[in-house]
Amino acid sequence: MWNKPELLTRLANWLLLVTLLYALLVTARHFAEDRLPIRQVEVLGANHAETRLAAREALRGLQGSFFSVNLEQVRQGYEALPWVKSALVRKVWPDRLVVELTEHVPAAAWNAQAMLDVHGEVFPVRPHPGLPRIYAPDAMALEVAHRYGEFARALAAMDLKIDSVQVSARHAWRLRLDNGLVVELGRERLSERMRRFVSTYALVEAKAGRMAYVDLRYPNGFAIRQSATGADKA
Repeated sequence: MWNKPELLTRLANWLLLVTLLYALLVTARHFAEDRLPIRQVEVLGANHAETRLAAREALRGLQGSFFSVNLEQVRQGYEALPWVKSALVRKVWPDRLVVELTEHVPAAAWNAQAMLDVHGEVFPVRPHPGLPRIYAPDAMALEVAHRYGEFARALAAMDLKIDSVQVSARHAWRLRLDNGLVVELGRERLSERMRRFVSTYALVEAKAGRMAYVDLRYPNGFAIRQSATGADKA
């Protein structure tokens, strides 16, 4: 190779061309960074007024041009907003960012201070009036969301809704329904006990009248308390 001047000349020319192209690209990028600022940010999926307001505030701190803007930093900024579950950020030539937000879908009020979404995530937004209320240990949020969905679907077959859920530190469950009935589920065999309640509710109420309290913690039956009388055993 070193004995072939023509080949060496060709290689040198290629190296020079690559160097010039690289220098040209670097110069063009620096030139473009000063002249291609982000002029428009399109935010999709901001369904709540709180999110739209916070999104506008987040734009004020946006730094960098089309080439230098830190997309990960922008994404993290949007995901720090209370209603936002996740955010996707992409650039659109020559001066636009598109931000696609996925917001939390609230399922219930959580411990009177926040909200629980349908996926079992707690997010720091003041609970809306009218949502079911859940009081439970914070570490149980995911389990509670799954159980809540299971119980709500089972009760819907009887046109009943959950008004509130209480889960003790020992993981004992108590439900209050929208008709005022309190359902004591306890700690064990929750699904089995709920199925037993659903399968016998109409029959027991037809015989015993309107119930105020049902205790399902018995192995082969349950106790009830009527709205206007003492306790009976079913």
